[in-house]
Amino acid sequence: MRQTELDTEVPRREENLQLNTRQRQALDAILASLRASRYRQLLLHGVTGSGKTEVYMQAIQEVVSYGRQAIVLVPEISLTPQTKSRFRARFDSVAVLHSHLSDVERHWHWERIAAGEIQVVVGARSAVFAPTPHLGLIVIDEEHETSFKQDSAPRYHAREVARYRAECEQVPLVLGSATPALESWHAALTGEAELIELPDRVMNLPMPAVQTIDLRLSAGRRLDRGAISRQLYLAMRDTLNDGGQVILLLNRRGFSTHIQCPSCGHAVRCPRCEIDLTYHKQDVTAICHHCDFTQPAPNHCEKCNFAGIRYTGIGTQRLEAEVRARFAGHTCLRMDTDTMKKPGSHEAALDKFRDGQIDILLGTQMIAKGLDFPNVMLVGVVNADMALHLPDFRAAERTFQLVTQVAGRTGRGARGGRVLVQTFEPDNPAIQAAIRHDYGLFAAGELPLRESLHYPPFASMVRFVIRGPSEPQTLAFADDLLQRLQDQVELLGDEHARVLGPAPAPIPKTHDLYRFNIQCHATDGAALREAVRRATRRLAASDEIAWIADVDPVNML
Repeated sequence: MRQTELDTEVPRREENLQLNTRQRQALDAILASLRASRYRQLLLHGVTGSGKTEVYMQAIQEVVSYGRQAIVLVPEISLTPQTKSRFRARFDSVAVLHSHLSDVERHWHWERIAAGEIQVVVGARSAVFAPTPHLGLIVIDEEHETSFKQDSAPRYHAREVARYRAECEQVPLVLGSATPALESWHAALTGEAELIELPDRVMNLPMPAVQTIDLRLSAGRRLDRGAISRQLYLAMRDTLNDGGQVILLLNRRGFSTHIQCPSCGHAVRCPRCEIDLTYHKQDVTAICHHCDFTQPAPNHCEKCNFAGIRYTGIGTQRLEAEVRARFAGHTCLRMDTDTMKKPGSHEAALDKFRDGQIDILLGTQMIAKGLDFPNVMLVGVVNADMALHLPDFRAAERTFQLVTQVAGRTGRGARGGRVLVQTFEPDNPAIQAAIRHDYGLFAAGELPLRESLHYPPFASMVRFVIRGPSEPQTLAFADDLLQRLQDQVELLGDEHARVLGPAPAPIPKTHDLYRFNIQCHATDGAALREAVRRATRRLAASDEIAWIADVDPVNML
């Protein structure tokens, strides 16, 4: 039971930090709802580094003083070791629930929570179900994160479960983020939630200066052959010479993302999925990042036998190789799911970075979350366009959130910091809003577009994914389902209600199964869900055909 004991020990007692005026107003708003013993949803919108966590802490202290319990949800507990440490230092009994707990440890925590012995439950989305008998407050930190939605059965969004639970138990629900989900922002604008703003960083530290680097210029002149442009290279050199640390974000794993024969044009693709294989240099393998199919990396074309196979596209492995070659005198660490497989590896890596043993930290989106290192003086976004053109109506929102969040990792110390964003679309509204740290600007441009297309938050949505080994049979089943859905949705009498599809999914084949999508939209979510229930009540599929219904999906691929 050693790990369980570690999860509840108190390494030291941490005192309350002095709140500034804005933080005090935010705390007072939470406490007003708490003392009235009534449900209220509060959106705490604070820029990165504005002290949202300290507001949570002091609100929870009052909850605990009443003999009640708090649930704090964080996106991925393994990615937020600093959050764990702060809660353990502030409260006497904290249960930290994470995926690395054994069944025995999880059961032990569950029993202590149910007995009322735990003051604060900290964990990922499933912690929303913790059996707290004296619940007084629910907090969802970084509430915009997609990891709060579970994509496998049972499909649920922790934010919606928390809202229902808080309403049932008449306790406040606090949603915190520098880049709220547009659904939460719209709820605040329409009065369903109370908006609390923290527009400034603590100690009046300035937001970091953000500058875009137009990759079209260097590509046209062939000035930069690697992932790091000349401007970014010079900024990294100056920062490192000044004793500062650097973070580089590239949200794509592997060494090369595309393997193709320049002679006949054949691209190496997964035999089970209709996507390209990614080259991983360390293992000399080509891997499918969807089904994990793996084969030796080819040294010649399997179609025409041409020996000059070409590896193109940039992943974190290639970026690491370039950094090590160009900054040979400095230490570098890569953080992605390939390097952070062992339990505790993420925390150990961040400890090295915090202690100054690592000069350059590079990786995927996991390095954009919850890190607070005052010596980080430069953040480089290697390619801000990675998610911008995905076939997902949230693509612009995800891009804005990622760039804004990683930009917030710098400028947290007295020495300040800056951010360089490499992009082929510097004038894109999402990029422009991100470099200005202006969530309101982004939302003002994106919400009218969502409304015109009748997408969330202006409508509820149900996405069907139909899968099968035979493309014609799968499509035939999808057509039958489409007719059933249309018949029921028409009965809603909603002029905006519609059923779209069936159409091949953005990834049309994976795990040897063909995939088709159907989308249902309607203004009234409850009515839409009931229509879907009626349409699928006696729906029979062959053993080879599978289908799922995902209510208000966050993943459209």
